[in-house]
Amino acid sequence: MQFPLYSSECIIFIQTMLTIMKEILKRCADSLLFYPDDYGHIYGAVRELHKLYAPITGITAGVQGAGSDIYLPQGKAISPPHAAFCLLEGQRTSVFMRGIYQAILKLKTIYPSTRLTILYAGCGPYATLVTPLTTLFKAEEINIQMLDINPICLEAVKKLYTELGLSAYVGSYICEDATVYQAEIPPHLIISETMMHALVREPQVAIMLNLIPQLTPGGLFIPQEITVSATLLNFSQESKRCLDASFNPKRTSVGKIYTISQHNCQKHQPVTVRMPENFEETKELYLLTDIRVFNDQKLSINDCSLNIPVKVQSVEGYEGRDVTFEYIMGEKPAFRHHWS
Repeated sequence: MQFPLYSSECIIFIQTMLTIMKEILKRCADSLLFYPDDYGHIYGAVRELHKLYAPITGITAGVQGAGSDIYLPQGKAISPPHAAFCLLEGQRTSVFMRGIYQAILKLKTIYPSTRLTILYAGCGPYATLVTPLTTLFKAEEINIQMLDINPICLEAVKKLYTELGLSAYVGSYICEDATVYQAEIPPHLIISETMMHALVREPQVAIMLNLIPQLTPGGLFIPQEITVSATLLNFSQESKRCLDASFNPKRTSVGKIYTISQHNCQKHQPVTVRMPENFEETKELYLLTDIRVFNDQKLSINDCSLNIPVKVQSVEGYEGRDVTFEYIMGEKPAFRHHWS
């Protein structure tokens, strides 16, 4: 439908569409934040958000064509379509959003009457974890700094916020590498979900090491804590667990390999753990990833792709032996191991 520029019909149409889009945002925000055990609500919400975001940004989750992966000195920045796909992992999106919402509420008690500066490192094309939260906070309350190494992502999120009438929430769009970026103003809250299971390939650790020291006093980092641990599993039992939530597979903890958090932000040091003398039913060594987003908002084994167990090897014949793990940073970050 064509309207004369600035005609009253055009203005009414634009205002109506803007109202509808913000109602969608609000409805989805409520589903993701306030219905933690209703997976139908969560599933529907992330898909409704994708249906809203994709045509505006021109980037569809998982559909290649809009940019590619960028390989950096400290890991891979995934392509815009892959970044968009993260939205569709309902549990991942909802738990992170709830943690961020709680963190903002806490910061508002620490810094009352202050506009909170939020640095979103690796915002992707949708700024997935903060966009719905604009329905719960005013632009006068939060100032979002969008940071991404990929200019296609920044152009997409800028278009999204313009079309949704949310530009007032954004302080700046920054095209830089988050592993070396230096903030002009210390942020109150930093969000960076730039990781895969067992901290492989992507630069989450390097980003945390760089950005956490830049927080303002009393500031917060999301996720609050990431722990990678060595555990013996039985693959067939784990598969059964995926089909039957009441089934409890046998799991044998071997030990924590690495914990990085706002209050324990250190490079990894080699860690040695000892295998049990008897493996019983669990004869395969895996690395598990547990994420504390904020306080009680957590993601653990198989909750989402970030928590898929990473197989190290079968350990039959390794009873009682020591294995040393070391996290190697660089272009392809990952844990390496050797036996002694």
